[in-house]
Amino acid sequence: MEEFIKNKKFRQSFKIKDIQPLTMKIPLKKPIKMAGISVESADNLFVKITSDNGLYGWGEASSAPTMTGEFSEGMYAAALFIRKQLIGREFKDLNDIKILKKIPIYENKGTLSAFEMALIDLMLKHNNISFNNFFGKVVRKKIPVIQMIAGVNVDEEIRNLNKSISIGFSCFKIKIGSANSYKDDLERCKKITNSTNNKCIFSADANEGYNYEDAINFAKTAKDVGIKFFEQPVSSKNLDEMKSITSISSVPICSDEGVHSLNDIHNIIKMKSSNGVSLKTIKLGGILDVINCAFLAYQNNIHINLAGKVAETSISSYAISRIASFIPQMDWDLSITNQYLIEDPVLKPLIINNGSIQLEENIGLGTEIDMSLASKYIDLHLNI
Repeated sequence: MEEFIKNKKFRQSFKIKDIQPLTMKIPLKKPIKMAGISVESADNLFVKITSDNGLYGWGEASSAPTMTGEFSEGMYAAALFIRKQLIGREFKDLNDIKILKKIPIYENKGTLSAFEMALIDLMLKHNNISFNNFFGKVVRKKIPVIQMIAGVNVDEEIRNLNKSISIGFSCFKIKIGSANSYKDDLERCKKITNSTNNKCIFSADANEGYNYEDAINFAKTAKDVGIKFFEQPVSSKNLDEMKSITSISSVPICSDEGVHSLNDIHNIIKMKSSNGVSLKTIKLGGILDVINCAFLAYQNNIHINLAGKVAETSISSYAISRIASFIPQMDWDLSITNQYLIEDPVLKPLIINNGSIQLEENIGLGTEIDMSLASKYIDLHLNI
């Protein structure tokens, strides 16, 4: 991918004229319950970068304190610092985007991913080119979308499942790890998967919520209750436990919270601590690192899931979907999260139709914030 980046030249250079960060708190349609937390709103950072020729790009990153350690307040403060480093800087080619990794700031990968996303959106517009014409040809036009199952009780979850199936969804992720025991989760999964005769794909995600013993017991029986793969059963730091669970599991194991860099994937491959990875821009620092990780996983026969954090608007949803359209393998489908927001405050929302997205060619990543819709969600106490 290094050679790939070097070969991406611009028609003419441009300089950064202005950067406007802002944060929003957008309620979800319904709370999403997962191990250790219930998410009721999207507390996200948005970045608008304007060049000296008047063009601009948008980026987004969700706050995820349990995944990246970032809160929206800290992301906004970091964004103001990064803004000072970029104003007036010239960009001649895609390789110049590496400046983000040289900014003297520790971690803050979510914040940096929002800046990278905005820069790439701006670069595409500057070159008057679509994502796929710039990065790589479309491998898949129609991409199945995963829907989460994380309701108040199993009866509600089954009702929502059947409603989703009726409008075309066939891929589902059951959030587990918040019940009294793994046995309750197994019974719940069995009821959910047995409630439909449709050929649906179900995965289970513990979000690090199990101890080792419960994770082992769930993993041994997961296949019998209709689960295709089991995501992040224990703490991502416990690679030895992950390896042990992977070695005896009845279904493949996926790493999510445990994937924050290319080095993490190298360790997963070396230790055989899981069979697949879930890739997110906020964990890895942006689009380019997600692409790098996807190619590394593909070359080593590792399953791939692409995902947005709960929840992101169509700004981030378009970005992760563009990646999904051209990476060589994505057999564990795509999690698009704008569907969970009470409102998607953009000019052109990413539409999920019949359980899938079908991307159109356009200049840039796909959309931009509609301030007339977004204004009511902006944190006026934080933003300047």
